Amino acid sequence: MNYGRIVVLSCLLVPVLSSVAWAAEQTLEEIVVTAQKRAEGLQETPIAVTALTAGKLADRNITDISQIAAYTPNMVFDTTSPISGLSSGAVVFLRGIGNTDFSLTTDPGVGTYVDGVYMSRSAGGVLDVLDVERVEILRGPQGTLFGRNTIGGAINITARQPGDELAGDITVTVGEFDRLDVRGTLDIPISKQLLTTIVVSKKDREGFVKRVLAGDRLGDEDRLAVRLGVSWLPSDTFDLRLVADHSTIDEASAGSTIEGFTPGAGTVGYALAAFGDIPAGLGDLSQYVTDGSDDRSFATGVSGTDLDISGFSLTATWHLSAADIKYIAAFRETDGEFYRDPDNTPHAITETLNNAYEHEQTTHELQISGNAFNDRLQYIAGLYLFEEEGTDNVFVPVFLPDPTLTVGFPAVIGNFADVDNSSRAAYFQGTLQLNETFAFIGGVRYTKDEKEFEYTQYIGADLAGNGLPFFPGAVNENGVFTPGLLPLVGNGSGKVDDEFTETTIKAGVEATLESGALLYYSFSQGFKSGGFVLRYVESVPAPRVFEPETLDTHEIGFKWQGLDDRVRINAAIYLSEYDEVQVTFFDQLGGPITANAGQVDIAGAELELTALFGGLTVDIGIGYTDAEYQSINAIAGLSLSIDESASLVNTPELTANIGLEYGFSLGSSELTFRADYAFFDDVYNDSQNSPFLFQDSYETLNLAIRWSLEERWRVTAFATNVTDERYIVSGDSNFGLGFHETNYNRPKELGLTIRYSF
Repeated sequence: MNYGRIVVLSCLLVPVLSSVAWAAEQTLEEIVVTAQKRAEGLQETPIAVTALTAGKLADRNITDISQIAAYTPNMVFDTTSPISGLSSGAVVFLRGIGNTDFSLTTDPGVGTYVDGVYMSRSAGGVLDVLDVERVEILRGPQGTLFGRNTIGGAINITARQPGDELAGDITVTVGEFDRLDVRGTLDIPISKQLLTTIVVSKKDREGFVKRVLAGDRLGDEDRLAVRLGVSWLPSDTFDLRLVADHSTIDEASAGSTIEGFTPGAGTVGYALAAFGDIPAGLGDLSQYVTDGSDDRSFATGVSGTDLDISGFSLTATWHLSAADIKYIAAFRETDGEFYRDPDNTPHAITETLNNAYEHEQTTHELQISGNAFNDRLQYIAGLYLFEEEGTDNVFVPVFLPDPTLTVGFPAVIGNFADVDNSSRAAYFQGTLQLNETFAFIGGVRYTKDEKEFEYTQYIGADLAGNGLPFFPGAVNENGVFTPGLLPLVGNGSGKVDDEFTETTIKAGVEATLESGALLYYSFSQGFKSGGFVLRYVESVPAPRVFEPETLDTHEIGFKWQGLDDRVRINAAIYLSEYDEVQVTFFDQLGGPITANAGQVDIAGAELELTALFGGLTVDIGIGYTDAEYQSINAIAGLSLSIDESASLVNTPELTANIGLEYGFSLGSSELTFRADYAFFDDVYNDSQNSPFLFQDSYETLNLAIRWSLEERWRVTAFATNVTDERYIVSGDSNFGLGFHETNYNRPKELGLTIRYSF
């Protein structure tokens, strides 16, 4: 599809819809957001933000946060991290800013916050939409408003608070691939001052990628999530909220297929030459290459994602006469393991086994917000403390050459990693009302990150074939391999640490016009600290390091709502200078490394329009991003280099979405038809712009029919990806190891959802 079709389709909607009679009683829903850490209308917020309320999430059948990308300009949300095999590995990009690496030594480019609590890691990060009041997607740096610095933007999730009446609902979804989702909520008020709510969700769905030799499937769902919320409201001046949550994920790996093989400098290349296991070399391997839409894999190695995730948060708020003081304390823990067979063949070429993944984080945040100078100044100030510890032990069974042998030998590369990181920050942002029209916005943030990385790497023989190394060892005088006696090929261990500090600012001006429209300009800075590379195939005496990246963004925005509150238009244009961009490459032996690629200029625009015409609701979103490298850093040892013509990973030039919803009454019930169309432009799924991971532009279409009866029953028949469009959502193109793995989206699916409220 070309850009002209999108523009023409959008423009044609205007005269068509204008012919529909206006319904005088209908107006747009007022959307209240907390993007600036205070409750205010979406149209009064001088930030490029997309807000999806609980009703909008339900109308679009959104069940996890990855699906919001289809309704958000300039957003990409992948559900698995490259080289991880994770069935739930959040990879989020906004306006070309993000991070594809899931390791404990790198930070995400887009932050996710649930009730003010920062979720620091991508493993398990494709969160269920559990009784959510609102999801806000903020584009651009957000360091002067949030506790944890976020360079590219933020996903701000607000959960629904317990109700003051006994009430609840239960939702059941059935569909293809033996899908069965059951979700229930129950509000139990203990007293007028003590309110509780509990939410339970269980998801089951069969995988869509068949492992034809192993007899199982990849890409299934088997998830349980529980959340308990307690609100204590002893007075008008104080409230205390407690939230505890737990979820388990027990699934196969993300749906994976093989896109191709190339002669590699590392293990695959050597195996092709030295092992009778693959007698015909690339010709033999070519039989396992599939079209991703075939949903077939010939992998036989271990597969799985097994995660246990728990969290607890406490939020105490004191409502004083001139200010609110809020304290947020939270603890989160993730334990588990995840495996994959990335070559997708029955040959034992290579596997990845993350068999000891542990992570804990503790956060404390103190905020004060309020008004001063006769309410001319609105402000928020905060202090933030973040601490995390984690372990990630990665085993990679491979075939390796040895100079003393005439053939290679099965080996295991092990990377043991322990991290101990902390971040301390102070931030302030204020809006000073100069007169009835103009206001000035100013903010500042100080960040100090400390990172410690203790590592051990070994390369040893895997004589038993069980994925474990065996050493020490030797070769006798005749050059004959003696089982159990092969010496280590290489190893390294030690502890490194570093400290990163930065002061960033925000400044801007906003004007509220007589028509009620809001115009604003802002300049904001973002910062993401450096770190250490965790995983290697080559023998290293010390880990690679990468430096911090920074972002300077200019943004001009316009927000207007009118025609008797039936039309809403929000638009923004922006220009960013993105320095020392952190991206993931592969070294010559096929190990993933994070490095600073260079400097990128990014320019773009966003438009969101919502309009009511009688019983018809129209939503339109368009995003444009033009990102170009201005300079490239020299990075030694890469298997595939880039130049200034390279495209940023996960950065389509154009994204667009159009939603149409039409409803009418049938006696005491209501029937509603909904269609959601989304377009994503050409995109590269890796930083090195591999042709194996290039995805042409694609379109998706979802349809639904909803029947609502007396606010108690709601029945929805839906079809997702109606045109059965298949596209690459993630993958890794490893020229060093010689294989190219892809993860495709799910095919067309039909389903039925029934919800009963009481």
